[in-house]
Amino acid sequence: MSQATHSLLARLEGLGAPELRRLLVEHLTKRKLGLYWESDAIARDTALNADVVLPQHVPELSHRATDMAEGAPHRNIIIEGDNFDALRLLKSTHAGRIRVIYIDPPYNTGNKDWVYNDR
Repeated sequence: MSQATHSLLARLEGLGAPELRRLLVEHLTKRKLGLYWESDAIARDTALNADVVLPQHVPELSHRATDMAEGAPHRNIIIEGDNFDALRLLKSTHAGRIRVIYIDPPYNTGNKDWVYNDR
């Protein structure tokens, strides 16, 4: 390691959690130098926020065991739709409360009958 790296590590070891957090936030939010196309970021942000898809509950497709009490801790959800929209929805409604997400192929095909070729 270079002398500069050793010096930086020694300085970081002497800092407390609030100072480390402040430095990390400062580093992550500092504007980078170089070529940067603002329009790309604007287009990406617009795409992420423009077409918000809201879920619809379909009672005839829903199943709930009769012995499961309302508010029981183990409630599973099956979402059929675009993976990105489903994950974005879950992030906003169930953040920190999900243990497993299983995404079933096909990926990005729009075809439910697509057979995954694993050979």
